Amino acid sequence: MTTDLSKASRAAEQAAYAAGTHLRASRMRLSEIVITRKAPADVVSAIDQEAQALIREVVMRAFPEHGFIVEESGAEAAVLLTDPRPHWVVNPLDGTANYLRGYPQYAVSIALVEAGEPLVGVIYDPIRNEFFGAIRGHGAVLNGQAIRCAPPHTAIEALAATVFPRPTSPRMPRYMAEFGRVLRGFGGVRRSGSMALELAYLAAGRIDAFWAHDMDAWDAAAGILLLRESGALVQARDGLPLLASGALLGCTPTLYEAFLSLLVET
Repeated sequence: MTTDLSKASRAAEQAAYAAGTHLRASRMRLSEIVITRKAPADVVSAIDQEAQALIREVVMRAFPEHGFIVEESGAEAAVLLTDPRPHWVVNPLDGTANYLRGYPQYAVSIALVEAGEPLVGVIYDPIRNEFFGAIRGHGAVLNGQAIRCAPPHTAIEALAATVFPRPTSPRMPRYMAEFGRVLRGFGGVRRSGSMALELAYLAAGRIDAFWAHDMDAWDAAAGILLLRESGALVQARDGLPLLASGALLGCTPTLYEAFLSLLVET
């Protein structure tokens, strides 16, 4: 059965708004919430779980036959490549450390994926009330208005963005070398702590390039579709399918060669 993508997009927006509104309202309760530290810089809270439940309720009510994958589910990205069912791939709180400290840069990310390909994507910033959305083949929007990636800039005029690998990541030495080269080669580098928002900003023309290591499907699925539908380039750097990859780059088409040369320089 073919999924009604317009219906799916409406469900994703409704779910993202419910979760984002809950996140924003719940910051007043942080002192009452038991925080469980899974690993350094990797924090999960009861609020995160509540937002996840709100999303699941909305999308599974609309599409009970679909799968549902979230960071805490234990599901692997391979499920998205092998299970023929459509799956909702969700990060209910991207930017958890920011959220816990009151740093206003976090988002809800929801994508509908089928056969390893994102079909619908929504990234919601509840602080600024910004909805970034895309349906495959129908372009990308911000609060209902069409968006495109940035016009051509040279690297020295451009802004790149990134998220840091985990402190214990084996990719850290490679990443730090890349970071130094991009810092010297671009006009500026930004790091907000929310991968979903950085991808959305690239789709909206606010930055020109992005790269990351140690990503997961729930971090990137919605953003990947936004990039494709906004005219930006996005690719896995390790030869794997995008949603199974641990290393991603995205950029405007005219910057691709210059950006890639900085990342792969030896």
